[in-house]
Amino acid sequence: MPQMMFSFNGYVVPDHMLEMVKQGEVVSFCIFKKNLTSPAQLRDIAESIHKAARAGGQLTPLIGIDQEGGQLMAVANGATELPGNMALGATQSTELAEKAGYLLGRELLAMGVNVNFAPTLDVNNNPHNPVIGIRSFGDNPQNVANLGAAIIRGMQAQGIIATAKHFPGHGDTDADSHLDTPIVRHDINRLKSVEMVPFQRVIGENVGAIMTAHIIYPALDDQNPATISAPILTDLLRNEMGYNGIILTDAMDMYAVSRLGALPSTTAALDAGADLVMLGHLESQAELHTTLKPRYSPASIARIQAAQRRVSPEILDFSLVGCAEHRAIAQEIADRSITVVRDTKHLLPLSADKSLGVVMVQPTNLTPADSSAFIKIKFAERISQRCPDATTHTLPFRADESALREALDAVAGLDTVVVGTITANNDTSQAEFVNALISRGQNVIVVALRTPYDLVAFPHIEAYLCTYGIREVSMEAVARVLFGEIEARGVLPCVIPSVPLGV
Repeated sequence: MPQMMFSFNGYVVPDHMLEMVKQGEVVSFCIFKKNLTSPAQLRDIAESIHKAARAGGQLTPLIGIDQEGGQLMAVANGATELPGNMALGATQSTELAEKAGYLLGRELLAMGVNVNFAPTLDVNNNPHNPVIGIRSFGDNPQNVANLGAAIIRGMQAQGIIATAKHFPGHGDTDADSHLDTPIVRHDINRLKSVEMVPFQRVIGENVGAIMTAHIIYPALDDQNPATISAPILTDLLRNEMGYNGIILTDAMDMYAVSRLGALPSTTAALDAGADLVMLGHLESQAELHTTLKPRYSPASIARIQAAQRRVSPEILDFSLVGCAEHRAIAQEIADRSITVVRDTKHLLPLSADKSLGVVMVQPTNLTPADSSAFIKIKFAERISQRCPDATTHTLPFRADESALREALDAVAGLDTVVVGTITANNDTSQAEFVNALISRGQNVIVVALRTPYDLVAFPHIEAYLCTYGIREVSMEAVARVLFGEIEARGVLPCVIPSVPLGV
C-alpha cells in the first residue's frame, strides 16, 4: 500500500501503472488539465483505473483533481462552469455554497473522480497575493470558515472527499510557492486567530483531506516549509488540532520543495507526517515508491484505506455533467455575486440611447494555479447581445503603447465605455487606458473580472463593479446587472485598501 499519489503524461493511464493498480502498488492518482480533453475522456481514464482495481480485488482507488470552480477548473468543455470561491463570498450564502458542493460532488462522481482538491480555505488578506486571490472566499476568517464548511458538506454528502487547502494558510503571501518559497512571519496567536480558523472549523466537519502549504512559518518551524515540517503536520495539525483524516501534500514538483530534490523532499514529507505525497510532475515515480516503501507508516496506510472505503465506489450517470439543474445553480450563484462597489454618476443601468464601447482585457494564466487562458471569455458578447451597436475591442494584458493607442482609437467619440479589467492593480497599462478615457471626458464603467482590488489602479473611477471571475455565468450575470435586468446583491468579501467606497 503506497503513500505516493501518482500522475502520468498523456490522455490514457499507461499499462504499467494500471498493472500497479491491479497489484495494489498504486492506490491514488492526481489528474491534471494536461491529461484531459473532455469530461467523457476523464471518465474513460477513471473507468480504466477502477477496472484495474476491481481486477486485482483492491479497494476503490482515490482519483483526485483540481475542480475548485472559478479560476481553477481542471475539466470544463461541458462540465458546469461554476463561479469561484470569492463569488460565493460575495453572496454571503452558506446555502449557495452547499449547493456548489452538491454540484461539484455529483459531476465529479459522474466523471469517475472521488477526491476534489477543494475548497481553498486560505484567508486572502493580502491584495498582492499572486496565487490565491479569487480562489479564496475572502478576508474574513469566520466567513471563510462558514462558506468552506458548507461547500465541504455539499461535496462529501455525495460520496467524495473534499480537501481543505493550503494548511496552515496561503492567504497572506506575496509570492507563489510554485515559483518561490513564501514566508509568513505572523506569530502563533495571529496564525491561530486568522489563518487557522477555517481549518479548525472544517476538522469539526470531518473534512476528508487537508492539503499542506509549501510555505515557511517561522513561528511554527523556522527551517522547513509546512509540507516537510513535523512540528506543523504532526505536532500542530494531527495532535493539537485533533485532525484524523488524510494529510495530503501539495504537488512536490513546486519550487518551494522541489529545490531540495525529489527523494529528499518526498522523504521529508513522509517523515513530517504526510499520509499522501502528491508527486505532481516528478519523474521516476515508481522508483520513488520502491525506494520509500520502508518509510511508509502503518497509521497513514490505515487512513488511506479508510478513505478508500469512505468514497462512493460507483460512477454516477454521465448525464449529470453539465445538466440543466447544475447550470441553474451556477447561474444563481453568479447572479447573487455581482457587486456594484460604486456608481456615483448613476451610469447604471446602461441606456439604450447612448453610444457604447466595450473593451475587454485578454485573460492570461497569471500563475500555474490558473486556467483562465483556456476560457473563451464572453464579456463583450453578452453586452453586445443587449446592445448590438456596441463597439467591442480586446486589449492585451500588459499592453504596449501601440496596443493602448489602438484601443483608445477604437472607442473614441463614444458616450460610455465599459472596461473589463484583470488584475489592473498589477498592470500599469490598464490603469493608463482607463485614466486616458476619463481624461478625455468619456463615461467609464469598470468591471473587475478577477480580484476586486483593481480599483486601486484608478481610485477616482465613478462606476465600478466586481464579478470575481470570467466564467460564462458571471459574464451573463454582470450583463444582466449592467442593463438593469437584475439587482446587484453582492457584497465585497474583502477590503480594498486605501480607497473610499460608496455609490
